[in-house]
Amino acid sequence: MEIFCFFSLGIGLFSVIYSITAIHKVKKQISEMLDVLADVKNGNGNRRILAKTHEIAAPLAYEINSIILSYENKLSILRQAQEANKHLMTSLSHDVRTPLTTLIGYLDAVHKGIVTGKERDDYMEIARRKSHDLKDYIDMLFDWFKLNSNEFVIKTDTVEAAELTRT
Repeated sequence: MEIFCFFSLGIGLFSVIYSITAIHKVKKQISEMLDVLADVKNGNGNRRILAKTHEIAAPLAYEINSIILSYENKLSILRQAQEANKHLMTSLSHDVRTPLTTLIGYLDAVHKGIVTGKERDDYMEIARRKSHDLKDYIDMLFDWFKLNSNEFVIKTDTVEAAELTRT
């Protein structure tokens, strides 16, 4: 009987020591995870949580790493979109400024009296056409932005094709 009690006490003591050791390891892993998450929160998305597959917190570490990777991929896509948007705005600014500068040149020539008579009328007609071209371009840009912002809704209806072709 004494051997059984001694054996039970030994198993109990071993269990307590093992539990304390396991809890200490988990606390250390959680502390390391918090350090990595703090780095990620501060902008270092290259950090990862290292864990061996047999560790208790390994599934949590792998999931956090997956979330960090997804976050970094989305940030990369956002940065690329911002760069493309900046490039687009620069191009649009140039594309609008050039015809506007031409239009202003024709109107200034008329206003200052540099051209007269038939040439003045021609300049006014050119300025009128250029202003309409510029308006069409700006309208097209507005529609394009509207399409890309999901504000533009295309409504579809079912129709008879034969009815559309009748005169």
